[in-house]
Amino acid sequence: MKLLSFLLFLCITLLTLFAIADEDFVGKTINGLLQEKIQDNRIIVEQEYSSKSKFDKIKSAQDKIDSIIVEQFEPKNSSFRVRVNYNDGKAETLSGRYVSYVMAPIAARYIKFGDVIQQSDVTTIKVRIDSLNSEYASELNEVVGMQAKTYIAAGKMFKINEVTSPNVIKNNDPVNIIYSSGVINLKTVGIAMGNGAVGDMIKVKNSSSGVVLLGQIVNKNTVKIGGENE
Repeated sequence: MKLLSFLLFLCITLLTLFAIADEDFVGKTINGLLQEKIQDNRIIVEQEYSSKSKFDKIKSAQDKIDSIIVEQFEPKNSSFRVRVNYNDGKAETLSGRYVSYVMAPIAARYIKFGDVIQQSDVTTIKVRIDSLNSEYASELNEVVGMQAKTYIAAGKMFKINEVTSPNVIKNNDPVNIIYSSGVINLKTVGIAMGNGAVGDMIKVKNSSSGVVLLGQIVNKNTVKIGGENE
């Protein structure tokens, strides 16, 4: 008796799960087709239909669906139209609009001025693309590994101008100085006369001659003089 009750419970549970899974078939298929059209895995799409009753009708007959294809896709106004083909040769169309979101980075903790932002310092929040101002970071790689130029409160979105590439050379650091001009390539040592990140221009003093030169930071201990910097 207990075994029979258990088997009956199991069957009901499985049928319920299958029904829930089947209920999402049409919506998930359309969503997947829209994602393919956008061709950007950073973007999350949520669609709405022009006629919910028509969508419900199609969903109720989804066991008779042969295929669903996108007939029209208009990114400018975020609209779409799909054609639903049935096994009996009949077809009908369903139109709607979609909303695009991204998982924008926000501070997971209070970040102090000068902190180099780590992966653990950042979490994400779903934000509509059309409401995301271009002054805010929309990707993790725009903030992780960067240095905070100000204090950033927990839960706050990152402004692009609030972070910068971290300084790899600091004032008074010993550096290698490379001079390049045509076929001439010289290497000497010197002292940094300021702070800077890779790509920044910085003054360095030649330790031998005492001459102050302006060069570009190549890495954490090298500054290049001449060449493209001349």
